[in-house]
Amino acid sequence: MAERKKPSSKTHDQVPEHRTKRARLTRSTSRFLTEPADSSDSSRPKNGQQAQSLAQSEDSLVPSLNEVQNLNGGEGAPTSTPTPSSRLPELLDLSGVTTHEIIAFRFGQIARSLMHEHILVVSQDKISRTEYELLEVEFYLRKEGHEDPFTHAAPEQTESGKWYFHRAPQRSGDPTRSATSLSGYRGGTRKGMDLTFGGPVSSSYFARDANAETDRTGSSPRPRGGILFRSMRRLSDGAVISGPSLLVDELLRVCGCTSIAELVGEALAKDRSAFPSAATKAPKKCSISLKPRTSALTKKPTVYSSPRIGLDLSHPGTTTSPSDPRIVFIQKPYRFFMSPVLLTANGRPQTFLGIYNLISEAEILNESGVLDEVSRLTGIKRVSVEKYAADFQQGKECGKIETFIGSAGKGASSSPSTYLKMMGTLAQLSTS
Repeated sequence: MAERKKPSSKTHDQVPEHRTKRARLTRSTSRFLTEPADSSDSSRPKNGQQAQSLAQSEDSLVPSLNEVQNLNGGEGAPTSTPTPSSRLPELLDLSGVTTHEIIAFRFGQIARSLMHEHILVVSQDKISRTEYELLEVEFYLRKEGHEDPFTHAAPEQTESGKWYFHRAPQRSGDPTRSATSLSGYRGGTRKGMDLTFGGPVSSSYFARDANAETDRTGSSPRPRGGILFRSMRRLSDGAVISGPSLLVDELLRVCGCTSIAELVGEALAKDRSAFPSAATKAPKKCSISLKPRTSALTKKPTVYSSPRIGLDLSHPGTTTSPSDPRIVFIQKPYRFFMSPVLLTANGRPQTFLGIYNLISEAEILNESGVLDEVSRLTGIKRVSVEKYAADFQQGKECGKIETFIGSAGKGASSSPSTYLKMMGTLAQLSTS
């Protein structure tokens, strides 16, 4: 008879300290990762909303979503486990999703699908093919119950699954809206490209009227949303293209175009579909599409979230009320990113804030340990992390919201110190 193995005498005290901390952090932060409950006060930022980790990294103190991927069986959730190619278009349809919390959860699902399961492919004349891995995206959505005033809400954004190249904006007197011109693409350093989302992805069989203002029932405006592609990595040589305008410049270069108008009208033959059908017959010089990865990632990088980049409260209609749409939405963690050490061109304060809040709210590490971990994960120097944290805390302790609204707040996002003081002030305002 085989000898029975004796029970292990290894005690909890013998478990390496870093593994114990990781397990404790996972348990403490699991409330950020499960499907959010419906709430009548969903318009106000919740604890943990500033930052969430949406995947697991073995070398960080961040929990995973693996154990909760199948828990999203509620509103707007997929009913099966489809392949990446079919799953993403389904996720882009938020027609039946209503609360801010569930919308934010869906944004995380889409971000993970884009970064972990898909690549951006640019093909020219069916000869050359350049592939990119997405590193950073931002979500903007205007729909009933989620009136994000920072969303362009252009007519082109009523069709999901299309490329939307940013157009020159028009100043709106309504603080809840961001009007956009119907003619003229943005140029210079203000270029940008979105993947449209919000409603069902249109097909060649069920084309949608991009100028229609309401859904088929006529009862409410159609959702208008855009996922801004901010940073990507070229897979052939590892080069990182960081910033919306430089990203568009890269697409223009590969497609051999000198302007967005030439790219859309000639190279793409006006076909803006991100999921082109094999039945597409229009002759195109170039194509830009999202394709499933041919091989799954062996180790999925952590996807973090933070507030979006470049937003402020300078609109003259902004008020000091915590429920003001601009105050509410400027704090939303609608920027998603991975490999933060590669994202050095823009958004360092936002990156800091997202990861700092995530680790702080776990209440596992002391303040010094939190700053060490933030510096390690982001690549931001420890002295800069300390300064960022001090500015954020100063805003929480003695910031005045009036100093960041209207003309006084113009350009607040361009100064890390001013931005973090503003965000600290808003965090305190939202919890008071």
